[in-house]
Amino acid sequence: MITSDMKISQILRDYPELIAVFVRISPHFKKLENKFLRKTLASRVNLNQAAAVAGINPQELISELNKSINPRFDMTLINKEIKIEENLVNDKPGFIENLSDDKIILLDVRPILNLGKDPFLDIMAKVKELKSEQVLVILNSFEPVPLYSVLANKGFEHWTEKENDVYKVYFFKPKENQLKSNPRQAENSLTEMNFENVIELDVRELPPPEPMMKILESLSKIDDKTVLLVHHHREPVMLYPKLEERGFSAITNKINENYFKVMIFRKDTINR
Repeated sequence: MITSDMKISQILRDYPELIAVFVRISPHFKKLENKFLRKTLASRVNLNQAAAVAGINPQELISELNKSINPRFDMTLINKEIKIEENLVNDKPGFIENLSDDKIILLDVRPILNLGKDPFLDIMAKVKELKSEQVLVILNSFEPVPLYSVLANKGFEHWTEKENDVYKVYFFKPKENQLKSNPRQAENSLTEMNFENVIELDVRELPPPEPMMKILESLSKIDDKTVLLVHHHREPVMLYPKLEERGFSAITNKINENYFKVMIFRKDTINR
């Protein structure tokens, strides 16, 4: 049975014939016909998020998919488990209207997607370059719902507007959170000293994809009193969404160009 929390990649791995069903339901899912995008984007997006991105009702999507593999499927079995993503339309933050050009970092990801590539690394590179009070503005042909939680984990809020067929998403850090979100400057930031147990993992000499594999394998050792301290040769931007979906957070400190210390801990640790 297909449920709302299943990743698109998992569904298509088990039922590859459902690509045609996705495309029939919404032209937005035509991107799934691209093998590269199917491998990258679909691995980060669950069915509930995919429905929100495509602007369709998740119950209808889940019902159609399940009926395609089981004509006798009873939707009432999982209706109560479905959470409809509601992206509330709030008033446009006043400061956005008065942003000067030097405060706006614009990234149009549509050409990247049109080439059949995943824009995630380009987005994270721009996030890394943002200076204090700068705002990242992303232009996309669809609403990037999964990106909201990834950047929220890094201290960003967002505001989204749609102009014709283009989504314009502003990512920014509230002034009161700018100091707190910087682990080097915040007096109350978590450090390894906040934990009773520290597990250290040095992956600097390992070739890809071994660093990520070693880190993910080590997550099972982390509890509320334990932090995983990773010594890495670069910022592991592709790791963040995988940690997010598993219930972990990460704070990364750049020591020098070839050395990053990544502190990984359970999300609920923040509220201790």
